[in-house]
Amino acid sequence: MNLFGGKSNIKRVQAVVRTVRVADPKGPEPRPSAVRQHSQTTQTHRATASPAGESPSTPRSSPGTPSVDTADSSRLRAPKRRARRTSPAKQDRVNFGSDGDEDEEDTDDNHARKKQKLAGSIDSKRQLRQKQAFSEEDGGVFDMIHAANISFVGKRNKNSEPVTEHVTVKLQYPSSSQQESYNLVFGRDLIDPCKEILAIAKIVTEVYLTPDQAIAFDEPNSGILRQLVKARNILKKEPTNPDLLENFKSAVDTYNKSITNLIKEGAITKNLDNRHHLPLNMIRCMLRQVYDRAVSPRVDLLKQYENGTDNVYGELLPNFISEALSKTGLKSDQVFVDLGSGVGNVVLQAALEFGCESWGCEMMKNATDLADAQASEFNARCRLWGIQPGEVHLERGDFLESQAIHEAMKKADVILVNNQAFTPDLNQKLVQLFLDLKDGCKIVSLKSFVPDGYKITSRNLGNPVNLLSVQKGEYYSESVSWTDAGGTYFIATKDEKRLKKWADQH
Repeated sequence: MNLFGGKSNIKRVQAVVRTVRVADPKGPEPRPSAVRQHSQTTQTHRATASPAGESPSTPRSSPGTPSVDTADSSRLRAPKRRARRTSPAKQDRVNFGSDGDEDEEDTDDNHARKKQKLAGSIDSKRQLRQKQAFSEEDGGVFDMIHAANISFVGKRNKNSEPVTEHVTVKLQYPSSSQQESYNLVFGRDLIDPCKEILAIAKIVTEVYLTPDQAIAFDEPNSGILRQLVKARNILKKEPTNPDLLENFKSAVDTYNKSITNLIKEGAITKNLDNRHHLPLNMIRCMLRQVYDRAVSPRVDLLKQYENGTDNVYGELLPNFISEALSKTGLKSDQVFVDLGSGVGNVVLQAALEFGCESWGCEMMKNATDLADAQASEFNARCRLWGIQPGEVHLERGDFLESQAIHEAMKKADVILVNNQAFTPDLNQKLVQLFLDLKDGCKIVSLKSFVPDGYKITSRNLGNPVNLLSVQKGEYYSESVSWTDAGGTYFIATKDEKRLKKWADQH
């Protein structure tokens, strides 16, 4: 058959195949570290290196976090794949990125010696330790959603093993608060208890301990983390074996005793007082815990949205938020406002990562119900981890009409608007609202409020966009919930001097 579908008149000819053997000298084997670096540079988010010269007496910057590029990582990236667009309402679970727990066995090289890179400069005024979390108040017992109480995320697995008493483990967090209960059951759409426990143990070792204190945990052959990894790997082969379940439980108990001793000695509080930032892998882990417990079991509520209106639901993911808000210079003594905050993910992340006063406003009832549930669980999680976040304020209603939000905007240093699906009319109303912002306030958006190529002229002096100077940024895959593709975002700064500068020049 030819290219256009008709019969071919060309007769078949027997093919002749000739094999030629060519000697190929074997080159040197790549270094294991080079192979690991290649596998860790396929993600596209960038972060600046952590500061050098840390004192041995202070907690270590968190190693073991993938998803950061090196300077020459573009040579190692996998070929670009075709972007996959996903309806935001069809997603059962938000991808919060890797928290550092991989399926393969961990070694000293790929775990303890990697450094967590930071997305922005360290805010020396940020105080991380939550005093209540280390006090004797209420015996450290408070309302929270234990993993054992809500093991599934999304659809319940009918084939899950029944929960029995002997497969329940409790995990001690780095605070004087209560332990969390996990049921050792496994299956599709379930919170993987072993994976989450191991991820938490790694983060605690990396963030809360000094290098000397961490030796007992991350020693590559017999350290506490190594024992957890071994017990997890064996259990994966026979997840219902009672002896193996008990073996993993025993490894967790050993970890708990070591952390409890450090808490009683005051080491954890001292180390937290010496830190002023949280690594992104820890932020992602905490936000994922909150979302899995408060939102995922009821995520179907978010499927009620209307295309072509301002009420289309989609989420901005932690990597993008961390990078964008870092570029604005957001600090712990400032105010952040999210207009159209959905289930509150960004509001919570700003309060956690930057320690700032954080506001959000959402008008969709189902989203606000889930946002309130998240805020409650977020407070519990912060107490478990011993972290003091910024104040969180979640308002219900239309941000164009909410007086509380208008007052918050007047003192805001950074405002975020996920206006990807907003109508032109709503975007124009927002521009009018920006007139009340203080000078220097920064506005992060997915669509620019200033038209491309716009210039101040004598005919448009009354246009409020004249007060905005805009910078364009780029985001990459795993930045938004509705597509794997990258895109652009904008940071507008209110600058009242722009009109005066134009007048002086004309």
